[in-house]
Amino acid sequence: MPPENFLRIPSVLSTGGPQPGLSRRGILGLGAVVALGVTGSRPAAAWEPEPERAVRLYNCQTGESFSGVYWAEGRPVAEALARIDWVLRDHHSDVCRRIDLALLHRLWEMQEKLESTKPFEVLSAFRSLDTNRHTKGAAAASLHVQGKAVDLRLSGRRTADLYRCALSFGDGGAGCYPQRNFVHVDTGPTRRWVGA
Repeated sequence: MPPENFLRIPSVLSTGGPQPGLSRRGILGLGAVVALGVTGSRPAAAWEPEPERAVRLYNCQTGESFSGVYWAEGRPVAEALARIDWVLRDHHSDVCRRIDLALLHRLWEMQEKLESTKPFEVLSAFRSLDTNRHTKGAAAASLHVQGKAVDLRLSGRRTADLYRCALSFGDGGAGCYPQRNFVHVDTGPTRRWVGA
């Protein structure tokens, strides 16, 4: 028994010509329908490549910045990631680590949602274990040590607005520090907090 989506086509070869009521134009049209059904083709517009993703970052500690595409044609841009790793390094020791791609995606999403053309002002990103130990208030198992967290602010935006934006995605960690005017964003388990 043929499958449900099986299309029966009248035989045109067995009689030497088209069946009564089925014109040459009808057969050609039927062939187009079969071709569409077999290939499952869709309009070309449905196959557009994934859009590029770019981030704008400014390291407040070193004065270095990155502004550019880090994701193109559905994959990361290696040179851009290396530059980002350096800009977001532990400036105390000049040690860098691969910044989590999911964190970069989150920053890109936040820039898009906030419709901002200004760079995120980064206060802290990757921290070595030694730097983390000497950072006041830092958790021993901080995600900064894994390159999965960033503390930032955005010129022209209130800390509360930046925090609300980070919360809107519903996952990862987000902390607001209104007195120190920065927001913590990470790609760890979902957590929410407000600090001093």
